[in-house]
Amino acid sequence: MADLVEDVPGLSLAERDRRWARTRGLLAERGCDALVVAGLRGRESFETYLSGESIQGVVVLPATAPPVYLTWSPFRIVGRTDPGIAGGYWIEDIRAGLIGPSIVSTIRGLGLATSRVGVVGLASRNPMELEGVIPYGVWRPVLDGLPGVEFVELSAAFSLLMLEKSEEELALTRHCARVGELACEAMVEVLRPGVRESEVYAAVMDVINRNGAGTHAPSLIVRSGVDTLGWGPPEWGADRAVPPRTVEPGDLVYAELMTVCGGMETQQQVTASVGPPSARRVRLGEVARAAYDAGLAALRPGASFVEVCEAMAAPVLDAGCWHLSPLVHSLSPASMLGHFFVGAESHVGSELPYLRPVPPTMDAPVPTGSAYSFEPNACIGRERVNIGGTVVARDGAPEELNTLPCHLIEVDG
Repeated sequence: MADLVEDVPGLSLAERDRRWARTRGLLAERGCDALVVAGLRGRESFETYLSGESIQGVVVLPATAPPVYLTWSPFRIVGRTDPGIAGGYWIEDIRAGLIGPSIVSTIRGLGLATSRVGVVGLASRNPMELEGVIPYGVWRPVLDGLPGVEFVELSAAFSLLMLEKSEEELALTRHCARVGELACEAMVEVLRPGVRESEVYAAVMDVINRNGAGTHAPSLIVRSGVDTLGWGPPEWGADRAVPPRTVEPGDLVYAELMTVCGGMETQQQVTASVGPPSARRVRLGEVARAAYDAGLAALRPGASFVEVCEAMAAPVLDAGCWHLSPLVHSLSPASMLGHFFVGAESHVGSELPYLRPVPPTMDAPVPTGSAYSFEPNACIGRERVNIGGTVVARDGAPEELNTLPCHLIEVDG
């Protein structure tokens, strides 16, 4: 297993300046004098795009002045002076305190108390934050303290700006996908009957963390069993006081890796059959792979994201299957999510009546250099196969960053 911890591609000050310039271009386009970008507890950590770090804070970027970084925790500021810290922080003006009042004082201090200000995070529609990421307790003091400001919601526009990756960002994305690929290999190596889900989880996270990467919430999805439809973090551990399930012969073992480094996320979707897969499972794996290939054919700069979703869904529905989770979504940020629960009514409608189709969160032309999680899943009844990895939209053929998880895998049973 390769060691990638010393090979992390950095992001330069030139990349910082590129991001700030593009963001200020958005402000000029929308007639705004500043932008408030909320990371806070949100999964996507939007602030990272402007700050080069994620400290659960807010960045205020004026159109004509240096940005200000607001954080609730003075520990993050004090930590910058610790011996051995690499340094090279993008934003020098960093302030600690309650976020809402800090936004007010920052906007007033910039002389923008009667201006037009963009906001990212009020209406963001990303996984785990479909109703925005800025809480009422933060935003109410802002509205009360800045009655002369016209706030403009720019979450969708900012997300699309982030999606178009630079070559530095793509280098970091490729590195992240390589770490994810190694973690998939570790999962396959440890997987056998008698192993607990917690051991699978530990093997995957060990590779990710040892190589200097991290994960986005919910960190790692691991599920095992037969006819398993639940999709989320393991039931054991923080969620419930129950022992981790033990893998048995004949199980399907699923994992969704959300590997992150420097704000760039890649994903890998693994389905492994413990022992020879049944004919139905083989067929589901073939259908999922056909959907993956259809996505490769459809993903081109300028194509409609929804058209890519529909192209990937066609092989699934034509085969008489349904899909539980989106077949594709964007990465860094995951602002464009495909359809959920398509075709479920005819398979599990009476058993699970709340599974109704959910449309994509948004549609837009696919930007050059944007990254996507291809995660085609095909279900018959309650049996499911989910495969895929990270793919980048390029002129000509898309760039595939993962290999192992893009097929149904068989391990000894």
